[in-house]
Amino acid sequence: MKLVSKSWHQSQKQSLREIDLSGAYLSRVDLSVTDLTGANLSAAFLTGADLTGAYLRGAYLIGADLRGADLSGADLTGADLTGAYLSGADLRGADLSGAYLTGAELCGADLSNASLRGCHLREADLSGADIKGAEFCGSDLTGADLTGADLTENQLFEIMYRSASGYTGKLKLPSSLISA
Repeated sequence: MKLVSKSWHQSQKQSLREIDLSGAYLSRVDLSVTDLTGANLSAAFLTGADLTGAYLRGAYLIGADLRGADLSGADLTGADLTGAYLSGADLRGADLSGAYLTGAELCGADLSNASLRGCHLREADLSGADIKGAEFCGSDLTGADLTGADLTENQLFEIMYRSASGYTGKLKLPSSLISA
C-alpha cells in the first residue's frame, strides 16, 4: 500500500495528470481543484478526501474507496468508477457524464443537481441517495436500486420514458412511485 502525505504543496496540487496512485492511501487528503485527468486511482483509499472541484476526466477509480469524500463540483466526465464505494459521498453538482458506475455503491450519496447523462449505472446501488435535480438522460440504469432515493425535482420522466421504449432491465423504484 502506498502512503501519501496529507499535506500537498500548492505547486503539487496544480496538475497530477495521468499519475499512478493505484492502491494509494489518501484518506482525508486535500486534492481540491487538482487536475487528475486520466489518473489511475484504482483501489485507492480516498475516504473523507476533499476532491471539491477536482478534474477527474477519464480517471480510473475502479474499486476505489471514496466513502464520505467531497466531490462536489468535480468533473468526472468519462471516469471509470466501476465497483467504487461512494456511500455518503458528496457529489452535488458534479459532472459524471458518460462515467462508468457499474456495480458502484452510492448508498446515501448526495447527487443533487449532478449530471449523470449517458452514465453507466448497471447494478449500481443508489438506495437512500439524494438525486433531486439530477439528470439521467441516456443513462443505463439496468438493475439499479433506487429504493428510498430522494427523487424530488428529478427528471424521472426521462428514466421512465427510456423504460417504456425498450428498456430491457429492471429498475427498482421506490414503492411510493409504483401504482398498484
